[in-house]
Amino acid sequence: MAKWIKVETHTPDKAEIRQIARLCHCTKAEAFLAFFRVFVWLDEQTEDGHVDYFTPDDADEIGGLAGLGNALESVRWITFSPGGAVVANWERHNGESAKKRCLAAERIKRYRKNHPEYGADDPKSGNYRNAQSVTAALPEALPDKIR
Repeated sequence: MAKWIKVETHTPDKAEIRQIARLCHCTKAEAFLAFFRVFVWLDEQTEDGHVDYFTPDDADEIGGLAGLGNALESVRWITFSPGGAVVANWERHNGESAKKRCLAAERIKRYRKNHPEYGADDPKSGNYRNAQSVTAALPEALPDKIR
């Protein structure tokens, strides 16, 4: 099975990547590549986002960019301490449950594309997926017997 990490299409243009580029005096592309290298390495080292003995200098070396570790901490993506580091929101973005959610969402998207009868706003299926309302409309009034 292929190894992967979640990277959204807009990640290279995130404000945090721009700030990392400014702090490290490099291009956004170089900042993104350095971030990517570090997070690939982290994905191989931790399941919960905690990495013992990991330092800003380690991040610099792994990412191939001087000042990267401090910049990652500056944008609050990693918190360093004397004992190691903690990656912010690790489980939401990189944990196994996040990967499963991502894969499931992609599988459902492909299925709906290939089965239009289950697509959004399809009157035949009744599947409006919040397009018109979250819940179906209630009847006019309850009969007196139920009140």
